Amino acid sequence: MSRVLVATRNPTKVGTLASLFPGHDVREAPGDVSHGSPEYGRTFAANAIEKAEVVSAQMPGEIVVATDGGLLIPALGEAWDPLRTHRFAGAGVSAADRARSLLRVAGALRGLDRVIGWQEALAVAVDGRHRASWVAESPPGELATTLHESLLGATDGFWVPAIWRCPECAGKRLADLTDDERATRFDHWMQLGAALSGWLAEYER
Repeated sequence: MSRVLVATRNPTKVGTLASLFPGHDVREAPGDVSHGSPEYGRTFAANAIEKAEVVSAQMPGEIVVATDGGLLIPALGEAWDPLRTHRFAGAGVSAADRARSLLRVAGALRGLDRVIGWQEALAVAVDGRHRASWVAESPPGELATTLHESLLGATDGFWVPAIWRCPECAGKRLADLTDDERATRFDHWMQLGAALSGWLAEYER
């Protein structure tokens, strides 16, 4: 069993990754290790690699993983930067405010122009050196036109599932899906989990 340290202060992300690797000890990197990374990379992969390397350089011998991802809204073109998904509405705003801001930005979109996606990158580093990385995308969804704020609590503070409709699940919002329905989607976390599991198996040999 390997210990995997996640370079994040987001407990939901740690829990998500831990659920994918029940046979491994997955935990947040210690609080005294700087997670500070400006995330100035031009891709999610570049940001994830930088974060993993920065933290693993301070944790000799440990397997460190980091992720970075964002919402894709093709119809908005250059008006939407996926790399700024978590910051587009400003610093210190609530999850509800982010969701409402996005719905305003996309208010003029209709029909197929409301198709959205999510891309996530995961990187692994050991002793400050990048060892592996992958990029995955969730099945495309549709941006809702309204926000049900009650769903924000069901998503552990993450706001996108409250405004993401899933065509393959009869248009239900992502935040409303059952565990069985989520399992059928093979989303970005499941794809990255499978890739990392294979890497860990090779690393442990």
